[in-house]
Amino acid sequence: MAANNPKKNRGSAVHIEVRMIDLKQKHYLGGYFLTRLIPMNFGTYSDAMIHTCSKCINDHLVNIWSYSWTTDNDEQAEEAKENFQLSNREIDLVRAWVDKNHNEHKLGWINVFTDIDTALEYKNTFFPHLSDIKVFALYFNERERADLLDEFKPQSDGMGEIGLRLTLLKGIEETNNDQFLGFDYIGIEFSGDFHTFHCHDLGGEFSNKFDLNLNEYGLFDSDMNSGQVLAYLNDESNGCEPVPWFVAKTKLVVSM
Repeated sequence: MAANNPKKNRGSAVHIEVRMIDLKQKHYLGGYFLTRLIPMNFGTYSDAMIHTCSKCINDHLVNIWSYSWTTDNDEQAEEAKENFQLSNREIDLVRAWVDKNHNEHKLGWINVFTDIDTALEYKNTFFPHLSDIKVFALYFNERERADLLDEFKPQSDGMGEIGLRLTLLKGIEETNNDQFLGFDYIGIEFSGDFHTFHCHDLGGEFSNKFDLNLNEYGLFDSDMNSGQVLAYLNDESNGCEPVPWFVAKTKLVVSM
């Protein structure tokens, strides 16, 4: 999907230096995601399960169909009924719940839970029959947090917050309670949806070019050389989406 948002300084020199991983570096919560892994159906890692929060690759229990007020969502609702074994009545109940929690800022657009209790309540209330759901958490370091907050600040009173920014505004620091999976590189659309470097089958190229290790989860073991990686992703001549790209730490909170 084409982006409408400017990239500001994501590719500028301030971001191009070689970054070594800093174990003391603070990371801040960007949100929780209820995700069902789908085998990759293209590229070098076809059939692999990639532990990314990008809905380009994996399914989410919250999507456009989950909101009562979005337009042209009936087709998605039909797909959701089939994929998640939901009835028409359950779709209506989901939408009422999602609308309420979105208005209370517990659920950010489009599929970002701002606290774990709300995410678990949603899953246990409407999807107790699904046993292959993972709750992921995304975290951003201090620089990435500041850039994201600036990049996606609403430009008018009529614009709402995207879920990642809504959660980052809370300033919730990372804890050591959850399982570290690795680092993802995500390109965020104006709408709040985001891509992953896997959309362009860049895992092998990045491993070789930037001396990175792609682990069993399809993520990188460290954020070493992330400045160079981001400069590559933010250079439109390399063919990636013309949106701001960020490095995000991915953790597994719980499998359900």
